[in-house]
Order: sequence, then C-alpha cells, then structure tokens
Amino acid sequence: MLQTTVALSIVAVILIMVNAKLSGRHMEGLKAGLKQALLSIPLIIVAFILAGMLEVLIPREFVQSWLSREAGLKGIVLGTFGGMLLAVGPYASFPIIASIWASGAGLGTVVAILTGWALLGLDKAPFETAFFGTKFYVYKWGVSALFCLGAGFIAHVLELALLSW
Repeated sequence: MLQTTVALSIVAVILIMVNAKLSGRHMEGLKAGLKQALLSIPLIIVAFILAGMLEVLIPREFVQSWLSREAGLKGIVLGTFGGMLLAVGPYASFPIIASIWASGAGLGTVVAILTGWALLGLDKAPFETAFFGTKFYVYKWGVSALFCLGAGFIAHVLELALLSW
C-alpha cells in the first residue's frame, strides 16, 4: 500500500504544479479535495472498523470450507452471490472484501466477489429496471452472472497454476 500512496502523491504534486502553472486555480482544487476528504474520512474509518470486526467474526473454518482455494467452484458461486448482496459503495466494500481475503479466501472467490459486487449489485437493480426495463435487467443479470463465475473460475485456475509453478 505504501507504493500506491507514494505513486498517488507524486501524481498529485505534479497535477498541483501543472494546475498552478496553467490556470492558477490550484488552491481551489486543494480546497475541493480537502472538503471531499473531510466528508469521506468518517465513512472510511467506520468501513475499516467493520472490516476488522468481520475478519475476527468470520470463523476460519467457514472460510476454509466455503471460501478458500480448496472450496473451488462452491466458493466462486458463493462469492458471486455474496458480491451481489454487498450493496454498499467502494469505501465500505473494498475493506470488507479485503478482510475476507485476509481471512484466507481463495483468489477465485475474491475475484467472484468483486465482479459480483460490480456487475450484479442489488443496489443498482431498481435503477437498471426503471431505466432499461425488466427484460433488459434479466438479460444483463444472466450475462453478468456468467461473467462473474467465469472470472472467478479463471482466477482460481491461475491461482492453482501459479502454486504448481
């Protein structure tokens, strides 16, 4: 995570310098960024606390039986539908998914959770149905579910291949 922080910091400094030179509105950008940070920090703190609690509360036996690499297709299917039910934004979902990963979930399961969250999230269902219709939503859901399962399976196979390497 340190490398990502350093890289983003370098990009931010470069953008501040470019913005200062081109438009002189760099202070405006800094104020807008600080305002967004102040609004987001409480949510991020709560999300990390929630993720930590989940990491402690999820029994290792459950992770080993249902979510680990050894769980195989069972973990991928559960991950796909678990991701679909994870109807929260990225500030909350990524720490939660990271805690599941830290608890010992397999790569295929975690990829299935992430793709299920992104493509099948139930929080988007009312909007998709309202704007595009029920028929579209059903087709989209079917294709997306297959994609989530496929992505999880490919990640699972890659994880197994890398272990035998």
